[in-house]
Amino acid sequence: MLCIFRFLAFVAGFAAFAMSGLSFAQEAQGYVQEVSGDVTAQVGAGRPTQVGKGQTLVNNATIITAPKSYAVLKFEDGTAVLLKENTSFQVQNYTYNPGARENASAIFNLVRGGLRMITGLVTSRNRDALKVATPLATIGIRGTEFMAELVNPLFLQVISGAVSATNAAGTVALTAGQVGVVANATTLGSLIPVSQVPPGVFQMPNVPLTPAPGTIPSGSPVGGGAAAATAGAPIGTTAAVIAISAAVIAGVATSSTTTTTTHHPAE
Repeated sequence: MLCIFRFLAFVAGFAAFAMSGLSFAQEAQGYVQEVSGDVTAQVGAGRPTQVGKGQTLVNNATIITAPKSYAVLKFEDGTAVLLKENTSFQVQNYTYNPGARENASAIFNLVRGGLRMITGLVTSRNRDALKVATPLATIGIRGTEFMAELVNPLFLQVISGAVSATNAAGTVALTAGQVGVVANATTLGSLIPVSQVPPGVFQMPNVPLTPAPGTIPSGSPVGGGAAAATAGAPIGTTAAVIAISAAVIAGVATSSTTTTTTHHPAE
């Protein structure tokens, strides 16, 4: 019996540890600040689900905006991202610790569509910490405000600061007020006048972006499925881990209450 109780205590502690988000669970470091229209999200190859204001962001989550829709994402360091309509944007890997900013990392993917971004503190100690990958080039951000739109080609416009666009052909740098284009993944980007930007490109919703760090709400993670079952839990805490732990506890508890009768041969 003593061994059973010890095992129960171990499994219960494991379940509590998983739910606390202190082991493999990742604390929520981003959330949906604003949403308008039809916006969905999926984690990995999971089923797309509707996105609501205040939901938290998990690594490998892809946010998708439909026509006449937009979303504003906010991260713990203050980085703010506005996604315009018909955009697909992935949070590939975001890690930020205010006490160790030199280890910060933010890697995003612009799969299609357009965005406007203002960076926060993520690049304050490491200027290469934030990147936006696209099929045509990887955008390096040096602490800035810029717009990018992937309509094949990729268009870039820097509002303040500087960005770079790197692909197999090399790197092109853009500073405040400049516009660039990357035709394909094997052609070096080039600067162009604003007059050469096609109509509709860089036409973003008139939504204010503030790069100040803020408090991450305790909303449920985007993406639905197992993540939705852990509403209020830190990002990365899977319902499966908690459910398995609970099942093990229940199973062991049931077995511990079973009475076993031993029959001795008559003397």
